[in-house]
Amino acid sequence: MKNVILLFALLCTALFSKADQLQALTQAQAEKAVGYLKKESVVVLWCSCCDNETPKKITVNEVFYKQYPDGKYYSVVLKGRDERGNEVEEYVDLAYVFVKKGKKAKSLGKVLKFECDPCTKPFDWLT
Repeated sequence: MKNVILLFALLCTALFSKADQLQALTQAQAEKAVGYLKKESVVVLWCSCCDNETPKKITVNEVFYKQYPDGKYYSVVLKGRDERGNEVEEYVDLAYVFVKKGKKAKSLGKVLKFECDPCTKPFDWLT
């Protein structure tokens, strides 16, 4: 019975969590992403394959990476303001960070040639 309850709890967790493709990074990946994002003034955060998630346009103020407690992986942290002026600080998944390339918004993970599935094709940049 305990195994059934544990399995049920794990399945529920999986249903309500975001897909983390490019959140746990190598140091080299994190450095490359931070270097790229430091040149961006605005990004769109959007997990298109997550239920009820809408794109959030963020004005970038600061970006850096942090090492996981295990010392093996790194996460990119983005600080800025949303369209309402609210402060935002998020550990981001690069598959769901979209940057402006021409007139399109493209997944930063794809732009940096990291393997990922942003769950959407490039879309028109939100103005």
